[in-house]
Amino acid sequence: MSDIVNQVAKRAFTLVLTVITAVISFYFMFDTPMPAMILVGVAWAVGASLDKKYNPANKRPEYTEEQKRIFNASKFILAGYISHNSRARPNQLEKILKRLDDLADSEEDKAFFEEQFNLGRTVGFDPTDTCVKLRAAINDDDVYRHRLIEFLVYVVFIDGVMSIEEKNRLTRVAERMAIPLFKLERYIRQNKAISEFENFISTLGTRQKHEEARYSNNGYSRGYVPHDEVSNSLEVFGLNKKANINDVRSAYHKLMKKYHPDRLVSRGLSPDMIKLYSEKTKVIQKAYDILKKHYESL
Repeated sequence: MSDIVNQVAKRAFTLVLTVITAVISFYFMFDTPMPAMILVGVAWAVGASLDKKYNPANKRPEYTEEQKRIFNASKFILAGYISHNSRARPNQLEKILKRLDDLADSEEDKAFFEEQFNLGRTVGFDPTDTCVKLRAAINDDDVYRHRLIEFLVYVVFIDGVMSIEEKNRLTRVAERMAIPLFKLERYIRQNKAISEFENFISTLGTRQKHEEARYSNNGYSRGYVPHDEVSNSLEVFGLNKKANINDVRSAYHKLMKKYHPDRLVSRGLSPDMIKLYSEKTKVIQKAYDILKKHYESL
């Protein structure tokens, strides 16, 4: 619900101008609908421009160091909560901690990341209080809420596997952060595809690794890895083999714009988050290069 309210607020000028223009235009031009539709389109474009430049709802807030600290602490606490069942999978825990260490810029950051992560892995930990405090600290900012969930999904797929318990915990956190479940599913599909793509490329799609990637009792989300690099690359963009080069190019530009470092810095994301998304863009670029070469060869 909060997402809907935020989106309406961000398009206030657009909606008001469009509605007023539509009512007036169709009242006076009922017999000539085409000019009325053109005027409505112009009103929409003008409103969108005004929203972008002058609408306060679209201005990025400046967060204090304390707010940033709360966000950083919360994301690692919740990562620990979601990865709780890694107690039974020591290899997964080792991979997660190593990847978190890679995101750190200093020994101090490493110690902080691991301290918060282990706090979330405490038996009986309830994420509700952490989510409530986090939402208050970031003023319920939708960008930060969504980036948090993306980060948590990324952590889950560090070893390429998502267990049912991890999915349930992710869902609980998403609900407490007011993230629609269809958005959560989208993040899961994308990270699963990227994980499988990296696995496929690193192992050259061997039959042995293909068999390992099938469903096992240890986790339902490793899934089927297609045999060819084109299928895997398309999965990264959420596309199938019916897609054409224009579909691929559109999806590619959309993702690269979303994860562009300058865009992330302007939104105040921490260095470790920027580093994480930089890694993701490298995978996206690699998948795009494969697809571009494929379509050019047709």
